[in-house]
Amino acid sequence: MGRRVKQLFIDYGGLSISMRGMMSTLTQSIDSAFQKGEAWKMLLLILVFASGLRFFLLISPEVIHNDGIEYLNHAKRIASGDWSGGRVPPLYPALIAFFYSFTGIDELAGILVSALFGSLIVLPVFYLGRALFNDKIGILSALLTSVHPLLFVSSGSVLTESTYRFLLTASVLFGWWAFAGGAFHCILLFSLFTTFAYLTKPEAIGILFIFSLWVLSLHPPAGKRSWKKRAGILLVALFGFIAFASPYLVKIRMETGKWGISQKIVISIGSLAEEEGVPSIDEIRRRKEFPLVSILTDPFTALRKAGLGLFASFYKFQQVFHPLLFLFAVLGWVFLLRGRNDFSIKGNLFLVMHFVFFFALVFPFFWITRRYTSQMIALSIPWAAAGCLWFLGWLSQRFKKEQVQRNIPAFFLIFLVIGLLVQGSFLHRREHRLIQRDVGRWMKENLDRDVRMMSRMPQEAFYAELPWVRIPDAGYGEILREAREKGIRYLVVDEEIESYSPGFWEQFKGGGLIRIYDWEKKGRRMSIFEITGQAGQ
Repeated sequence: MGRRVKQLFIDYGGLSISMRGMMSTLTQSIDSAFQKGEAWKMLLLILVFASGLRFFLLISPEVIHNDGIEYLNHAKRIASGDWSGGRVPPLYPALIAFFYSFTGIDELAGILVSALFGSLIVLPVFYLGRALFNDKIGILSALLTSVHPLLFVSSGSVLTESTYRFLLTASVLFGWWAFAGGAFHCILLFSLFTTFAYLTKPEAIGILFIFSLWVLSLHPPAGKRSWKKRAGILLVALFGFIAFASPYLVKIRMETGKWGISQKIVISIGSLAEEEGVPSIDEIRRRKEFPLVSILTDPFTALRKAGLGLFASFYKFQQVFHPLLFLFAVLGWVFLLRGRNDFSIKGNLFLVMHFVFFFALVFPFFWITRRYTSQMIALSIPWAAAGCLWFLGWLSQRFKKEQVQRNIPAFFLIFLVIGLLVQGSFLHRREHRLIQRDVGRWMKENLDRDVRMMSRMPQEAFYAELPWVRIPDAGYGEILREAREKGIRYLVVDEEIESYSPGFWEQFKGGGLIRIYDWEKKGRRMSIFEITGQAGQ
């Protein structure tokens, strides 16, 4: 027994020495890369690392979201040459259509688009961190981006989030470069990426408003700028955006009869002469119409909604950003404002303006959810990286031994990265949805084709590859009547059926349905019925 314990201590000591040696080598390699100005090599490694992580999302995809089915349907129409119709902005479906032409599998094509941009986002985040701080913070920002739980999860979803975050971050980055330097190619790239972001989510048009405000109101960090130069920068940016976005804007005009920024939401100037027809601030979200004149007719409600919405959006955002990273971001701002560095205050305030715009002027009037506020995660990571590095510098100074001072940051970062990655792998599972995929695949393999089905959510029909009709919130008899009128052959119900159709199981005994199969998984239950005869037979 004593010999085994002794051997255990010897093995543990050898492992500790090996780990310390590895940490020392890693730290020296990183320091050497920065000293030689070769941060791009580390960035390339992070990009490969991020891409490798997201490969597992391709081979083990999550259950598709409701919105994802709409994107895939739109992508198939685009792939067939039909660009008309569709209530979602066209860029993400168009990218899916492009990959669909190679894969032939719509869901895989959608995940490929998300995984691609979920990997590439480390590039604009790195350059943003470097522009606002330095190379080290840029590299750490890219590393944290590659393993952030929600950024990782969205890279495997058939949703616009991953693509939009990349485009939003790139737009802000080129916007800052265009403002700070005024180079023509940066202004043009800002217009291009802002257009791409707008063609993914219409609220991204606000980036152009923020840029215009800064160009007209402030001088760049390098010095004063003449009004002639300001006007030139602004005109290039505006005309570039109009040129790139004009086909979609014209399409909206042709299909809706109005000039708007989206087929879902109409934003217009409005008219005081038609005040009775102007929706109130509280009606904007319901009517999907936002005449700007409504702010003038009810300014106090608008201010109240913006103020409360700012705090509500911030609260939702800190829930998805990550508690530890949020703490580091706060530390980053503390050190920034205390003047312990020579970094760009103006650049960081430029970034803050985007949060104020979306948190106070966009989300409160339409959606304040964790999903929408998570769009700002990538823009926040440079602040978290700055706070993290300053914390690690403070922590390493608590130890007297030089070797410990050098190894502590590496140990901490490794555990931080592993912790974030493990958390993301758990979020990816969405186990409560797995039963819906199982039901759909079973229907595809065992039931008749060329029929229609009815269920509460579209996932089962998507995996069964059958036309879908939503089950109404009605009684048993009304469900059967509507199903027969619409030619429904199969009905799928879940454990919530009694909440939207009270008395369903009791009335089921009266006939009209034949139970085919039952599932129970992860606390959920689902059943498939075939609709036959008349109710009561």
